[in-house]
Amino acid sequence: MILGGVLLLAGTAMAQPLRDRLLQAGRAGLAAVQTFASSTPEEAELTLPEIKIWALQLGVFDSGERAAQEQERLLAQGIPCAVWQREQMRLICEAALAKEALDMTASGGQETFVIAETAPQISLRLSAAQGEAEEAAAFLALPDGLLERLSAGEPLKEIMIETRETAERALRAHPQNTIYTQLAQSLLNWCALMEQTMQAQTQAAAAAYARVTMYMLCRELRLTLNG
Repeated sequence: MILGGVLLLAGTAMAQPLRDRLLQAGRAGLAAVQTFASSTPEEAELTLPEIKIWALQLGVFDSGERAAQEQERLLAQGIPCAVWQREQMRLICEAALAKEALDMTASGGQETFVIAETAPQISLRLSAAQGEAEEAAAFLALPDGLLERLSAGEPLKEIMIETRETAERALRAHPQNTIYTQLAQSLLNWCALMEQTMQAQTQAAAAAYARVTMYMLCRELRLTLNG
């Protein structure tokens, strides 16, 4: 499924074979983009633009076990962070669409490095039942919109409530469509994670973690759609 549910969103360090299976399952959903159709289909174009994100890195690890241990240690200190797994595992505690917008207090006084990453542009042509292609395109673009709202400083609680309502409607609307239901479930998982984080952490720490994990969802969605 997209992002592998709460596990990947929470930044849990996992064995590479498990992560591969999760991403393969997500990429298998790409077929739903082409087959989300009926006998009278219509088409809509969707472009998810390139995203350049700035982030605060707390550490880099080759071992998933070591990354998880450090993640737990930091969480106990009130510093929620996620594992961005690329060529190495990077512990990230804050992310923003502009370097100057980074909340440097998110590190809790820990030494950090500012890094930048770019998620690629993705362009799609969606085929769906009449009247539903634009709806599908808007839903696939939702994570990008949420990242922009979080980066603009909109209240996390309001965003979470709206996102949960939208994702629940999406699940009911097209339960037969893989890509729709998987994205909807990932958004619901994100909402549950944010609810837990808001109960345990400060408002600023929860907001920073929300930006970090929403960017993860935006990036993994692009990987999924790109096949």
